[in-house]
Amino acid sequence: MTSGRIHSPELVVLLLSLTAAGCGGTSQGCIQCSPIDGRYALEFGDGMTPGTCQGVTVTLPQGPLDMTRQGSELTAQLDGLTLRGTLYQTNDFNLLGTRAGSMDGGTAGLESENLTGRYVAGVGDGGVDKLIGDWQGNFASTSTGGTRRCSVTRPFTATRQ
Repeated sequence: MTSGRIHSPELVVLLLSLTAAGCGGTSQGCIQCSPIDGRYALEFGDGMTPGTCQGVTVTLPQGPLDMTRQGSELTAQLDGLTLRGTLYQTNDFNLLGTRAGSMDGGTAGLESENLTGRYVAGVGDGGVDKLIGDWQGNFASTSTGGTRRCSVTRPFTATRQ
């Protein structure tokens, strides 16, 4: 007989983040989805790099962010990394991507990144669609004999090109 417990901390974090991503904690994607597909130019807001990142190479993605949607499922490409996520009826979205080899500590640099935010449709004839939200990158360095990890968060705005 099993206890029903989940023994992988990474899996618990992923499940909780996906469950809480939608409005009111729902994980159901949009039914009548907004046209979020497209190419977006990224611009990051100011932020501090945590002291825990000392000795870890931290680089923000340059973009562009290329997004496709099938139903409520999103797939995006950002600096060679594939991110997957969900678009919700409220136009909130989440995207998560992990580099191969990162779960065993085999990757130095960016291990994973996620974007959470909202799609804002352009208004009027000259209005431009935007994404606004937060980007989080999880980094690792193996050059100091052990593996050091740190997490960096920045607000972002992405404008459709």
